[in-house]
This record gives sequence, structure tokens and C-alpha cells, in this order.
Amino acid sequence: MKRVGIDPGMVLLDHLNEVTIEPARDSGCWMGFSIYPDTKMDEARMVVLMQRFGLERIIVNSAADWGRSDPLKTVKTAEAMLAASFSEDDVDRVMWRNPVEFYGQSGQLRLLSEEQQAAFAGNTINRGEKR
Repeated sequence: MKRVGIDPGMVLLDHLNEVTIEPARDSGCWMGFSIYPDTKMDEARMVVLMQRFGLERIIVNSAADWGRSDPLKTVKTAEAMLAASFSEDDVDRVMWRNPVEFYGQSGQLRLLSEEQQAAFAGNTINRGEKR
């Protein structure tokens, strides 16, 4: 990537595992892990990798695609992190702040605060809260 002028900090390598994490980390790229029920990576193995390699540039995702998948594997990974004595801040970093930092580099990610939520015909996502 460097040879062709691509900033590795702008690249997310996905479907990593125990074999590929070290070269990915050493490359300076972001490291993505797809958590699946039977293949690629599961939440217990992911926790071990985070304990060993840390949380920097780690992004955890799940899938709802062809084959057996479980879109709630991110939640299950967060729960496994807490059970393994990671802090809530650690979970927030991996599940929220790291992806926001990576995707925010594009300039296309616009996060709205609760006060800025859009309304349509006077309706919002708020459920009885004061506006």
C-alpha cells in the first residue's frame, strides 16, 4: 500500500483471525473481525485476541448474510468482553469509538446528537420524552 501511495490508516482489513492479526497490525491498517457462529471468528477467540493484542485499530462486526450467521454476535462479543474483565469503556471503544474513528476519516459520517434527531410531521424516535 505504501508503495502505491495508500495510507494504511485508511484501510480496514476484514475477516482476520489468529494467523493474520500480526501482519495486519504491523501494516498499520485497521483490523476487522467478522464474528460468525461456526466460521471465521467467534466471540471467545476474539476476546483472547483483544487481551493479547489490545484494542487499538480493532473493529468487530457480525453478519446477516448467506449461510449461517448471527447479526447479534457483536452484542455477544461485548458481553464476552465484560465477562473477561474488560471495562465498559473498552467495550465502547471497540464497538463504537473505533468504527466511528475509522469511518469518520471519510468525512461522510455525520453523527447526530439526541437533540438533533430529525422529525417527520412532528413525529420523532422519542417515546414520551420531553422535547
